[in-house]
Amino acid sequence: MADELHDLLTGKKVTTAYEGGRESFLGNVVTPIYRVIYEEALKSKNGTADHSTWRNYDDLNEYFWSHDCFQIGVLLKKYMNQNGWARKIFVEIRSFWQIFRSFDRMWSFFILSLQAMIIMACHDLGSPLEMLDAVVFEDIMSIFITSAILKLVQAILDIVFTWKNRLMMDNLSRKKQVLKLLVAVIWTIVLPLRWSYSLFLQFTSSLRSRIIRYSKYFPGGHSQDYMLDVGCKKPKFQFSNIQYFGCWYYLPNFYSAIVLSIVMMRGVPIKEKILIILINGKMQIKPLIGPTRLILKIGVKNYDWHELFPKVKSNVGALVAIWAPIIVVYFMDTQIWYSVFCTIFGGVYGIINHLGEIRTLGMLRKKRDQKTRNFFPLRFHKVSGNEANDVAKFVFVWNQIIKTFRLEDLISNWELDLMTIPMSSELFSGMVRWPIFLLANKFSTALSIARDFVGKDEILFRKIKKDKYMYCAVKECYESLKYVLEMLIVGNLEKRVVSSILNEIEESMRRSSLLEDFKMSELPALKAKCIELVELLLEGNENQKGSVVKVLQDMFELVTYDMMTDGSRILDLIYSSQQNVEQTEENFVDLSRRIEPQLFESSTDRNSIHFPLPDSGTFNEQIRRFLWLLTVNDKAMDIPANLEARRRISFFATSLFTDMPIAPKVQNMLSFSVLTPHYKEDVMYSTDELNSKKEGVSIKFYMQMIYPDEWKNFLERTGCEDSDEIKDEKMRNDLRNWVSFRGQTLSRTVRGMMYYREALRVQAFLDMADNEDILEGYDGAENNNRILFAQLEALADLKFTYVISFQMFGSQKSSGDPHAQDILDLMNRYPSVRVAYVEEIEEIVKDKSQKVYSSILVKAVGGFDQASKALVSMEIYRIKLPGPPNIGEGKPENQNHAIIFTRGEALQTIDMNQDNYLEEAFKMRNLLQEFLRQRGQRPPTILGLREHIFTGSVSSLAWFMSYQETSFVTIGQRLLANPLRVRFHYGHPDVFDRLFHITRGGISKASKTINLSEDVYAGFNSTLRQGMHILS
Repeated sequence: MADELHDLLTGKKVTTAYEGGRESFLGNVVTPIYRVIYEEALKSKNGTADHSTWRNYDDLNEYFWSHDCFQIGVLLKKYMNQNGWARKIFVEIRSFWQIFRSFDRMWSFFILSLQAMIIMACHDLGSPLEMLDAVVFEDIMSIFITSAILKLVQAILDIVFTWKNRLMMDNLSRKKQVLKLLVAVIWTIVLPLRWSYSLFLQFTSSLRSRIIRYSKYFPGGHSQDYMLDVGCKKPKFQFSNIQYFGCWYYLPNFYSAIVLSIVMMRGVPIKEKILIILINGKMQIKPLIGPTRLILKIGVKNYDWHELFPKVKSNVGALVAIWAPIIVVYFMDTQIWYSVFCTIFGGVYGIINHLGEIRTLGMLRKKRDQKTRNFFPLRFHKVSGNEANDVAKFVFVWNQIIKTFRLEDLISNWELDLMTIPMSSELFSGMVRWPIFLLANKFSTALSIARDFVGKDEILFRKIKKDKYMYCAVKECYESLKYVLEMLIVGNLEKRVVSSILNEIEESMRRSSLLEDFKMSELPALKAKCIELVELLLEGNENQKGSVVKVLQDMFELVTYDMMTDGSRILDLIYSSQQNVEQTEENFVDLSRRIEPQLFESSTDRNSIHFPLPDSGTFNEQIRRFLWLLTVNDKAMDIPANLEARRRISFFATSLFTDMPIAPKVQNMLSFSVLTPHYKEDVMYSTDELNSKKEGVSIKFYMQMIYPDEWKNFLERTGCEDSDEIKDEKMRNDLRNWVSFRGQTLSRTVRGMMYYREALRVQAFLDMADNEDILEGYDGAENNNRILFAQLEALADLKFTYVISFQMFGSQKSSGDPHAQDILDLMNRYPSVRVAYVEEIEEIVKDKSQKVYSSILVKAVGGFDQASKALVSMEIYRIKLPGPPNIGEGKPENQNHAIIFTRGEALQTIDMNQDNYLEEAFKMRNLLQEFLRQRGQRPPTILGLREHIFTGSVSSLAWFMSYQETSFVTIGQRLLANPLRVRFHYGHPDVFDRLFHITRGGISKASKTINLSEDVYAGFNSTLRQGMHILS
């Protein structure tokens, strides 16, 4: 193949090694390899045969990574030996002894440490330094004998568990196994003998000292002393050399055991690790020594349990009962310490990286001023240039998220209005009018503060500005009132009066004399009149024009007579326009009603007010927002009421403060695909399934009880009072969707994954649209600029592909199965969805009928078959297969046959128990940039993502399991990913480097009974191919 590629690149005539022709590569290269795999799968007898008698995918895959595959004529024949044994790279023998064999260093450390602690406790050491005493230290050195025995056990287990694979092992591996066993046997014999001899020498030395003490009473004592001295010292010197060599042989393994066993505390200094061991000895082992000695001294004359232990003459059973729980807890210490350390580290890591920092909407309000520099580099205050443009983009994205909440029935229409940020040209100057749910009750609080405040203006202003939401609410109310009066009042005199009052207010604020010039105690009355006026304006009833005039007159009199300490300038303005009214102090009262015509009242020759106001959607929204600022109370601070909506907003807001890579433009981002395997699970609940009562309760009723607030929002969106009013076809489909989107169905997963495409369209629109298009909104710009939106559609399809792997789609479609029709409905609703399935047809080859298998990718074309009245799908690609693809585990094989249809640099595999959200899809550009960030020596190949279990509300058990999963994918995987660097692949939200994995064995291991969890083996495979995993 490399030679053919060279000929192709150099312009030479290409001659294929497999006799080129139609389907020659399939017939001459792929099919022989497939036949070997297929025959080996038959040998497995559906996974029930012994593992050593058949080869799996890994065995054959490793062959192509070996040098043998480059030898001409070898191919797979070398993988069959003379006796017919299948050559395997690994033969699994399941046994409880595998627990010891797989973690032998950890168990060795546990056992040796326990032995050392028991010895130290038996010698009643008061300090760890006392272990250096010659007698104590020699007893402690017995741990090397135990280590030799453990090494012997481990060598025997290695031979036993690789025995069935002995004929396929190379000579070097066999020699290593035998040599390892021989060395272990030698040390198991030598060390106990030499240690026993050392004890004998110690006894001899003691005897020698006694003889020397009494040698003066015997003749020739000095010669005897010399002989004893020589006889004792020479063996001691020889033993010392052997002992040193034993230490040299075993200490590396001993220290490796220490490092491996507490690798989960890699960042802890060695002194603290030793301290943990000493604490275990002090707290667990030493308190048992005294009771053990007392129990052993007590003899047993009449044992009551004679039927179970008729010949027992000691208290060994009592000792076992005392020591067994302590030993079990001791061996569990590593897991306990790991859990403690994992919790502490995960919490500190989360604090440093601002994970989970925003858990409530109240915390979101406190974080309002921080910079979301990676998603959109904006600051929530007045800025200039590109940063101001990013403010408008963020507001646009926020509104799209809130609209999605409404379409998903997580919020009501009222909550939608309170959570939406108004789009206006002010955004491009950096000024944001915050959503009402963040400003709830702020204006009323500021009014109460001003009403009861005593002091200087500067202190009052500082107090209000301290809460920036309060300051924004006060400022917006003032500007909104000015805007309403400007639109409502058209009379010249009335305009001059209103303008004079506003000038007085602003001049007082400039001079810092507002509290002196105006009486703040009347502010609640003015607020009530403003509410009454705005309600009349929203009602827009022409018959209420007199009421509007009366409210305006009341507001004028309230301001000039009750609030202003000196309203003479305003009254002088009115007197100057009315020559027939005598200016006296008594006429000040109800002056606006005594002049002709009355102030704000229209006459035949002029109009003072423009009522009703023009029916403008933008103007009505601004008036309605003004009313909400005046009237919304503390209840709005709990918006949204739906717990799922609150969780999603908090999670989205938290992620904006994390260290995300800078998002590129959509046209420059990495492209990616999403793959979802599907078998026979529910696609969408039918109308009959909604109303069926298999267990006494229908699915529809159950969903209404589980999600009562969302059901209420659904009825509000459809304009129905209850489900009995849902009768027409469109509303019944809406009901089916509502129930299906709350179950574990394929339609819910597809809707969530298609948010990726919607997010790319919105982000591409923000990249390419000008300010006017952004102000028009997404829908308005789509109607007015068709060329732009055609580019957006093409760009989104170029960067994102979604494939549903449904092998049985062809057979279900031909048989008229409702599931196939539901799949077609999904494809018609989301035109970018692609479905991959396996087609099985009969063909006549050489006068013989045989089955031909093909992988096919189809899409919906939007039309209907005239005969069957069903939706029509169009074939895009067809790949002929060498045989039936289902020769291994179902789910990984389902993914393997469809992965060829995916595109792009990244791949995300999603199960049917998972969902996605628009606000998370907006961050996909940032996530994919992680593949380009250098972490250590190599960029990552698997990006780990946390998984949210949405079925937690179904039952208490589901709630517990969802929280258990949340704990593992957050705190647990943080530690595994960094700093331990041992995280693999545990769930389908993870994103793969597609090009890396499809060239290195794929992402789905599919051997029967071996690769039951293809997720974990994908992580193993990636790590063995020098891949790197991170947790994002």
